[in-house]
Amino acid sequence: MIELGMLICRDRELADLTAVVDTAASRPVAVLLLGDAGLGKTALLAAAAAHARGRGYRVIAPPAGPVRPFGLLRRLVAAARVETTGRPRRILLALNAGQPIDPADERALLTAVLLVLDRLTERAPLMLLVDDAHRADRGSLRLLTQLVRHASAERFVLLLAARPAGLPAEIGPEIAPYHLAPLPDDAAARLLDTRPAAGPGPARRDILRRAGGNPLALLRLADPVAEVPGEFTRRVEALPAVTRRLLLHAAIAADSEPAGTVTRAAGGADDLRDWLPAEHAGLVGIVDGRVRFRHPLIRLAAAAGDVASAHGNLAARTDDPHHRAWHRAAGTDRTDETIAAALDETAELARRHADYYAEARALQAAAEGSPGPADAARRYARAVFAAYRSGDPRWAVELYERAAAVTGDPDILGAAAGGAGLALCHSGEPARAFELTRAAVLRRPGDGQVAMTVVAVAATAALLSGDAGQRRQLPALLDLVGDDSAGLGEAMIPRAANPYARASVMAIADPDGFRGCDEEPDGTAMTGLTEVARMLFTGTVAWLRDDSARAAAELSAVFQAQQRAGAPGSLVARLPLLITALIDGGRWAEAQSVIDEAGQLAAAGNITLLRGALPALRDILIVLRNDRPEPADAPPLAPGNAFVESLRRRAAGLTALAAGDHPAAYRQFRALFDAAGEPVHYVLGPRSLPQLALTAVRTGRTAEATRILHRCREQAGAAPTSRMVLLLAHAAALLDDGDRAEEHFRAAVGDRDRAMRWPLEFAEAEFSYALWLRRQRRLLDARPHLMAALDTFLRLGAGAHAEQAGKYLPAAGVPEGAFAALTPQKQMIARLAATGLTNREIADRLTLSPRTVGSHLYDIYPQLSVGNRHQLRELLGDRAAGSRR
Repeated sequence: MIELGMLICRDRELADLTAVVDTAASRPVAVLLLGDAGLGKTALLAAAAAHARGRGYRVIAPPAGPVRPFGLLRRLVAAARVETTGRPRRILLALNAGQPIDPADERALLTAVLLVLDRLTERAPLMLLVDDAHRADRGSLRLLTQLVRHASAERFVLLLAARPAGLPAEIGPEIAPYHLAPLPDDAAARLLDTRPAAGPGPARRDILRRAGGNPLALLRLADPVAEVPGEFTRRVEALPAVTRRLLLHAAIAADSEPAGTVTRAAGGADDLRDWLPAEHAGLVGIVDGRVRFRHPLIRLAAAAGDVASAHGNLAARTDDPHHRAWHRAAGTDRTDETIAAALDETAELARRHADYYAEARALQAAAEGSPGPADAARRYARAVFAAYRSGDPRWAVELYERAAAVTGDPDILGAAAGGAGLALCHSGEPARAFELTRAAVLRRPGDGQVAMTVVAVAATAALLSGDAGQRRQLPALLDLVGDDSAGLGEAMIPRAANPYARASVMAIADPDGFRGCDEEPDGTAMTGLTEVARMLFTGTVAWLRDDSARAAAELSAVFQAQQRAGAPGSLVARLPLLITALIDGGRWAEAQSVIDEAGQLAAAGNITLLRGALPALRDILIVLRNDRPEPADAPPLAPGNAFVESLRRRAAGLTALAAGDHPAAYRQFRALFDAAGEPVHYVLGPRSLPQLALTAVRTGRTAEATRILHRCREQAGAAPTSRMVLLLAHAAALLDDGDRAEEHFRAAVGDRDRAMRWPLEFAEAEFSYALWLRRQRRLLDARPHLMAALDTFLRLGAGAHAEQAGKYLPAAGVPEGAFAALTPQKQMIARLAATGLTNREIADRLTLSPRTVGSHLYDIYPQLSVGNRHQLRELLGDRAAGSRR
């Protein structure tokens, strides 16, 4: 039976195979699917067969069970009645009767089978399937290769699947190989997420590591009661007893443990000869002095036996104190402070090497083996930090709950609450994160850095939830932070970064009323974790205060630093801020790169926050580039997640707007605000005011949109950011059908510095202003704004925007149809060339290569019936002057 899970994350491979099947509608085609056991070859063949049947193909495959010589060909012959005479007829009759075929008759058999194929494919194409081709009879494989070689007009597809090891030589080069690779890490993580038994933390990471991207191994490892497929257990059981004992010890040993240590622990010969039967059977290899299993399910099959005793043997024989601690802990179910202390040292070593997963795993094991509850709680609390830094929020929350079950100490629980609060934010539960961290602060931990950390996390939760009530509590919580520090809180926020942490909390509480740090640093140079913490907080403040360039620079630096440090989880809650800052600043390629990297992190750690936000951010970029987003699965939102909800609404609104569906677009932008006109998210909502205004005008809802605009203007206060001035003025101009519209437009585009800081939003305002001027029949006044907007749209790659702007810029002296026939990019190149700019200057301005500009001009000249730049300047007239402006 084929498991549905074997096709999860195989979309590309399935698309390739179905394309091969479709090709057979007009000509013969053959493909050999190559891959190790468990990669999903059989499932892909079955899916390809279902696709073929859906297209009306006839599908023929050998029956299940023992392979008979020429089994596939017998089924092929039986499917058609072909009138033949002489020798081919005798061969076909013998084949139908199950009689053996003399090798000398194979050429005549080929002729007969070609006749059969010709008859079978007259009305519909044919699919021939051969699974496990490495076990098929040689005669059939030889004849199938010749069949592909000699076929020409017959409409059929031959799909074979085989393992690379032992591939028969009879499969010739006429059958194109298609290599099926293990799943990449993010795809394997998504597949694992379909199995609820996987769990968080070490279980999840160990399954992913041990499966090595093999879907079958992944599904078996995730199911505690699933049996290892018989072919693997039989191969292990066929080995001598001493070799099986070696494999058992190797299966439970760490990958880094030397083969000599494993051999001594299992009682094997020092010269490693007892490994030979397993090596000859293709089960393991000794590589660089380490044992390497050839297939993850072989390792699983080998781990059957007295595992506790094997751990004891390995602990007694290893020279590595960290491996010894692990094996001693795994080999006993008793608590032992000596073992726990050794694991604590292992955790410290892992931390120094920035391996936070290994640190959390060792601390969890140390806590579980601690005889005293205080020691256990302290170790659990440290493990929470490491787990969230490793990018596994579910694990961090589980560890917090274990700490809370064994202690009520406010300092220990406060420290644990810091990591657990961030983990809950990452899990898409900011409301729960705020309540947990708020309660931790109210317990009044004596360690001031613990309190500072927890308040900062509470602020992060409030930022994501957008809840005004939570934000109002932040200053009071900040007042409870003391000055004493016992060192536990330093693990997250170093004391030197406190001024920036306080500033970030206050900016989150009230970004419009924020005026900077109340407390300035002492000028001490910051390095390491302190500098990373500073950039994290200053980047957050910059994002809140609409300083997109600084927010992108600071948060990008933190992201790169955390990646180098192996702590990807530390910035999860800020990644959406980084991506939006990059988009707002026109750095779309960088935004796409961060989205892709964050997507891998989200899949590996099952991080709900990113899994909810990234599809929306990706769709926003796609729409801005004039493409149509593909539907994507996104997890449901927990209550109180206004940040992600607002991103989704904006993405849906932009998609509808691009499709010209103004009513649907208005509904999405209107949903960014509640019934009273308050933004659902206090930062993200107002940033879509121009789109709300535009769709309100198109749908006759200007009164409602005007009321929301007035509320946002009140919220911005007396000193709105430069960006908010732009957005508020643009929205007001769109909604105003009276005498003040131009005043609003001039306020929006009056500061040219905004064009560099928020290029798309500024260009959109210029475009709207130009259209308004055209409606007032002020065409000459409109031209510079249209030109500048089009220039920005082309530079950013905003295809739909550029296309719209280009429609309003027919060139003077050129028939409108000829100039309009040029693409928006070619129109801009023509105008810039007419101003006298060189190819290199045009290339620099439009982010192209000089060669590309020259190639475009080579096409433009004949289309406009000119031969050089001088003629182009004369033809375009005052359009060249407009380009200079």
